Amino acid sequence: MRLFHLLFHDEGAREPRRVEFRAPDAYQAFQFALNERSSTEVELWEGEELVVRMSKTEANLWKLHGIPPSQGAAAASAAPGSAAA
Repeated sequence: MRLFHLLFHDEGAREPRRVEFRAPDAYQAFQFALNERSSTEVELWEGEELVVRMSKTEANLWKLHGIPPSQGAAAASAAPGSAAA
């Protein structure tokens, strides 16, 4: 099982809410994020690598924001602490 975490950026929150879990692949992590009701901005991480940023539209649809591979590793190394991205 691989280590994933989701960062939920809730409006008005000082820090993102972090949910850590193990899953066989990123698909399960993505499904967990899709069920989120309160957050509109979510980041999916595998270990220290940013996999994808997602945002929920007004129609309750998720938009995926791709990132270049070099930025995924750079974002993780620039993040201060485990709860920030």
